[in-house]
Amino acid sequence: MNCKVISTYFGPRRKSPFNGINTINMLKDSIENEIHLNPGVPTLDIIIVNHDCKHKEGNDYLNSIDNLKTYCGVVKVLHRKWNKGQGMCMGSYEYAFQKFKLKYDYWFFHEDDYKIVEKGYYKNGIELLNKEKDIAFVGFDMGSIHKSLKDKNSILMYKVMKWIFFIPILWWGYGKYLKDHNKVIKKTIRLIKNNKLHHACGPNGLTHRDYLNAVITRRGNLPYPKLPNPQPNKKEFKTFKGNSLSQNIKTFIFYNQYLTWWWLHVILGEIEFTRVYYDMGYKIEAYPYTKRNLYSYKTNTFKQNIS
Repeated sequence: MNCKVISTYFGPRRKSPFNGINTINMLKDSIENEIHLNPGVPTLDIIIVNHDCKHKEGNDYLNSIDNLKTYCGVVKVLHRKWNKGQGMCMGSYEYAFQKFKLKYDYWFFHEDDYKIVEKGYYKNGIELLNKEKDIAFVGFDMGSIHKSLKDKNSILMYKVMKWIFFIPILWWGYGKYLKDHNKVIKKTIRLIKNNKLHHACGPNGLTHRDYLNAVITRRGNLPYPKLPNPQPNKKEFKTFKGNSLSQNIKTFIFYNQYLTWWWLHVILGEIEFTRVYYDMGYKIEAYPYTKRNLYSYKTNTFKQNIS
C-alpha cells in the first residue's frame, strides 16, 4: 500500500500563500492534480495533515474533501493539534506516520506549496528507492543540493550562518539545541566535502516505512525540534519589499525570534530529517528531473533541472 502525506497550515506565512484563503485555493488545485494524475501505482491514498490553527474556512474545506476519490485512492484528512505551533511540516509527517504506519509500505512526503505533475512518478520513485540496498530516501527537490556540491561557497555559507545565529539561539532561550545544531552543521559540511547529497529539500520525497521505523528506533521520533512558534497564528507578516541587504537586515531584526525558530527547524528538522540516514549507513538518491516535474506554488514556476 502507498500513500502521500501533504502537510498544510491555514495561518499567515511570510511567502505565498500568504493567508488561509490563498492556501484553500492552492489546495483545490493540488487536489485536482491528484484526481487526474496517474502516479503509476495501483493504489495511492492522499493524507492531508492540517496543523490546526482553528481557521474555520480551511477546516471546513478539508472536511468537505475527506474520503474524496482520487486517481487511484482516497483523500484522508487529519487535524493535528496546534500545540503551540511545534514541528512544522516534519511534525505533521510524523503524526501521519504514527497514525498509519501499519497500513502503508511506501511513504511520500511534501509540503502543500508543491505538486508533482509527472505521470508515473510514484512508480519510478519506488523503483529508484529499491535500485540499491543502501538508498533510504529519494528526494524530488534536489536541484539546489546538487548545486551546493559544486559551489565552493556552500560550506562557507553554513559556517557563516552557524555564527550569525549563535547569539540569537542563546538570546531567545534555545540554548539546549545549540550543541545539536552545531553537530548537524558539522556533519552536513563533511558530506558536502565528500560530494554527497546531504539532505532532501522539503523534505520532499519517497521512502519506505522500514527506514522511518529505523529512524524512530534510533532517535525516538522523526527529526525536528519541539519548539513553540513565536509568531501569533492570526497576525499577518509585515513585509519589507525587495531583496536588498538593508531590507534583509530589517527582516532579520524585526522577526529575529521567528527566524531563529525557523532556522532551527531548517537545521534540526528539514536537513536532519533525511541527513540522519547517513548515520545508519544509508544514503539519499535524487529523483531525475524532467522539464515539467515539480511545480512550486510559492514561485509559480517549475523547479530547475539538475544539471
